This record gives sequence, structure tokens and C-alpha cells, in this order.
Amino acid sequence: MASGITTTGIDTAYPVAGQDNDSQGFRDNFTNLKTALDTAKTEISDLEAKAVLKSALSGESLSNDGAGAVIEDFELKDMSETRIAKGAVSGTVTCNYEDGPYVTITTSGSITLAFSNFPAAGKVGTIRAEINVASVAHTITLPAAVDIGQDQLIGSNGARVITPDRTGVHIFEFVTDDSGSSIAVIDCLRNSRAIEVRTAVAAGQAGDKAGDIAADATNLYVCTGTYDGSTVIWKKLVLQAI
Repeated sequence: MASGITTTGIDTAYPVAGQDNDSQGFRDNFTNLKTALDTAKTEISDLEAKAVLKSALSGESLSNDGAGAVIEDFELKDMSETRIAKGAVSGTVTCNYEDGPYVTITTSGSITLAFSNFPAAGKVGTIRAEINVASVAHTITLPAAVDIGQDQLIGSNGARVITPDRTGVHIFEFVTDDSGSSIAVIDCLRNSRAIEVRTAVAAGQAGDKAGDIAADATNLYVCTGTYDGSTVIWKKLVLQAI
């Protein structure tokens, strides 16, 4: 905005040296000076409240909360994202979008993920969860809102419970554009159709579906149907040395 400060009412030639000057001129100048200073104070306070700052102003704490304002036509360089370290946990683990977009978790038991404070519908919110699985017995349960891609994850039972096929780091990305009512999940480290390392059984297990591939030291297994608890859905090829 253009500044509202004006100095046109201040007579810089007053008082005139060497003559008797009317005191009204002093009062007029002081009034105009005060008006200009009051306007400056208002504008500076408004700027302090709304400006993005490199460091805190004297006597203040730094807050660059943009309150949803749009940043447009910027070139970003050397930017980083906030990482939230949850540590070793079990049970419900809540990932708060407002805290930061990257969450690290080490399992000390089975965990259930939950999400909060995604942006309003019509805006895209993304959270990545880096989960260091300490034991394949530690399952990962996703919330009901994760309804896109969850059945394609390796180890998924089709009902949002993932049984990891290996220990170590797994990274999942969760994306929503309707404030978390519907959330898509992506396995960032592996193709959802990657070969699982396990020995398949004829009727399979919960989550198995046509197109799944598994292998162990002896056989390559191909799934030809969807798990129902009884139908034979796996076929195998015996591996031979080259």
C-alpha cells in the first residue's frame, strides 16, 4: 500500500527569523507533526504484524505465520522441511500436519497411524512417514480414511493393516485434497508390485491378489486370484542355477 504519511502541512520555513511570529503557526506545525507521527506508528505496527522477517524484532518472538496467504511467482532455493521425530513408540501415533510434513517413527510394538489438521478441502496436504520397523511382528494399521492405494502396499491385508516383510526403514507418503476425508498412500521405497521375499502357501494369506509375486531361495511364486481363505491362488516355478 502507499503510505498515508504526509508532510505538506508542515511549514518548514516557520518560524521566520528576526520577526514576531504568530504562535498559531507553532500549533499548526505541532499538530501536523503529531498527525504524521501517528500515521507512521499505525503503518509501522501494521507492517510489523504482517511482514515476513528474517529474525525477531527487538522484544518480540519470531512468527512468520502466513495465515493461509498465497506465495506466488517465487523461485525457491536451499529450502528445507520440518522433521518431527516421534522416537520409539507403539500404539496410536498421531501425525499433525501443522507440526511438519515429515515424521520419523521407530516401532517398539505395533502402531496405528492417525492424522490431524490437514489443510482445508481444495488444498493439497502431504505427510511422509519414515517408519523404522524394529520387528516384522510390529504391524502398521492405517486409518479408515486411507482408502486409495492401501490395498496395493506390500504386506497389506486389504483392510489397512500392514505386516512388514522386513525390518528397517519404510517410507510412506500420504496425500489428501479434501482435508483428510480421503487419503492416498504411496510406498516411497518400493514398487507396490515388487517381489516379496516369502514362501507362499497355496491358499495364500489376507491381502494376496492376482499379480502378486513372491520368492524364496527355492521357488518363484505367482498369485492368480484373490485371497478368500480356501481357494488355491498361488502357482510356483522351481528356481534352477544358471
